[in-house]
Amino acid sequence: MIYTHIPDISCFYSDTVGDALTEPTAHFEYEMLLITNGKASACINQRSYSLKAGDLIFISRLERHSYLIEEEPYCRYVVSLSGSLILSYIKDTKLASIFIQRPKGFSHAIQLPSCTYQRVLPFFQQLAEEYSLQEAFYSVKSAALFLIILIELYRTNPNYFPMRSHTEISDAVLSAQRCVNDYYMKKLTLQEIAESNFVSRHALSLAFKDIVGITFKEYLILFRLTEAKKLLLTTDLSISQISEAVGYENVNNFLRIFKKREKITPLQYRKCHTLYTHEIS
Repeated sequence: MIYTHIPDISCFYSDTVGDALTEPTAHFEYEMLLITNGKASACINQRSYSLKAGDLIFISRLERHSYLIEEEPYCRYVVSLSGSLILSYIKDTKLASIFIQRPKGFSHAIQLPSCTYQRVLPFFQQLAEEYSLQEAFYSVKSAALFLIILIELYRTNPNYFPMRSHTEISDAVLSAQRCVNDYYMKKLTLQEIAESNFVSRHALSLAFKDIVGITFKEYLILFRLTEAKKLLLTTDLSISQISEAVGYENVNNFLRIFKKREKITPLQYRKCHTLYTHEIS
């Protein structure tokens, strides 16, 4: 089996011609888009935006979004970012705040001044080139380019990075997200995470739902299923092996949850996709 590597960061350039309406979608990856030409209407988490060249859009995980192209060609760079990159690689919470710990009323779209647009555009071009060529250490360089973009934006205007009030409970929510990201394959309980952050389970549960938008239990399930789908598409591991790898000791429990959420079995999901290929012997 030849395994398909799913990196922490990907970037591609897209130019869409003709009116198009994308179906509302939500996913576990974070997204950053830079519009370079055309116009579109966007709906992100039930908020409407009019997008045009020079706009930079930040979409957090599980935020439903759709687009209606209004002026062609609609051109943009689309950067997809894993939770590991956002929650672990970016050590400075202030820089990560553009994706997490957002205050109420946060704007997903930023209209960049011309000078800022010209400053960050070459980094998006390099990101797309790195992902296309995938030469040695491309993922490391891509992560560095992404961090440079955030730093340039912060230097231009720190107000692009609003944060919720820094509190003990908001830190605990971020800690819970990081625990899921790093230890989803193990047994995790909100009680243990709350105790390690010196807050009550009840307070953490309420804050997690308020900040993230779903319960901790739902978040953990979605994260595990996302990882399971990656393994289904990129490895020849058995269903029981994948079940164990993503934190389900009981394979029947895994099968039940997977089918309930995806409407098909893991094997059917694997057969419906072709991201993996067999070596020719």
